[in-house]
Amino acid sequence: MKKWMSEIMDSIEKVLRDSWKNIKYYHTGSLQLGIEHPLEWHVAYETPTNKALVILAHHAAKSIDSSKSISTQCNKRSDGSYYISFQLTEKNQEDVFISMCTNLIEFSSEANTEAEALSMVEMRYRQWRRLMEYKNLAILSDEKRRGLIGELLYLMRVIESGKTISDALAGWVGPDGADQDFVYEGKWREIKTTGLSSDRISIHSIEQLGTDEEQGELVIFRIEPSAPEAEEAFTLRQLIKKIIEKFGGSLTDLEQLNDKLNAVGYIDMDVYDKYPYKYFNDETYDVDYNFPRLTRSKVRPEITKCEYSLSISSINKWKRN
Repeated sequence: MKKWMSEIMDSIEKVLRDSWKNIKYYHTGSLQLGIEHPLEWHVAYETPTNKALVILAHHAAKSIDSSKSISTQCNKRSDGSYYISFQLTEKNQEDVFISMCTNLIEFSSEANTEAEALSMVEMRYRQWRRLMEYKNLAILSDEKRRGLIGELLYLMRVIESGKTISDALAGWVGPDGADQDFVYEGKWREIKTTGLSSDRISIHSIEQLGTDEEQGELVIFRIEPSAPEAEEAFTLRQLIKKIIEKFGGSLTDLEQLNDKLNAVGYIDMDVYDKYPYKYFNDETYDVDYNFPRLTRSKVRPEITKCEYSLSISSINKWKRN
């Protein structure tokens, strides 16, 4: 990351909030942000009560549709440049809006050209729009954070085994609504995350461990919350950045990853750096015809939903050496 960005990014949100405060909003107006960036950023009030983030650019924005809480526009000015704005229309979404603005600036900061930076802004805005319209914007719970960490650790392992980034991401099908988390070469993998001393995992559906005819793998990651200063401690956000480093700058792969993260309710925010974890080990179990599992053929059709627990110690005979 560029030195200037690493030095000021922690305070971008404060810069935004202070800049809006310095505008006499009852007259409307705008103020340029004094940051180094491929794009020229301004904060503004499009109306006396509605905050807006504005980009002045030589290129038009191609894909910034409005949402229920954000009104967007891209207008050509008399000098040939473009006025691109994101205006908050629902006051109760102000904190989320400011987080989005901070993230748009940060995410596009490493672009080499204005056009590239604008493309990155459009991509990240689409992710925020989907999240704001269809997802609960609450921070992921500890349980969900650990579950996502387990899946990402497995994804990292798949990438490091030599599979291409696009193939590795395509096989991560859980966020797309599949019954299992990963499918490669026709074989499924279900990832579970539990504590170091736990002897129980939860199976959330009848279909989660496949059918009687299918064989797959159950992979159990043991992950615990950690003190930030502990050796090898990491956050969910740090893990995602580590995976992104392997993408070689591919925006296509990055957008695919972000789409999957959005689908599970995650979007990159500073708050996720407040929750460090530590990975201890993982165990792989072969789910074969004799593995103790409930499948559709073993459950009466009147039962439409089923959740159960498995004792980890009781499935030791299926553990892969």
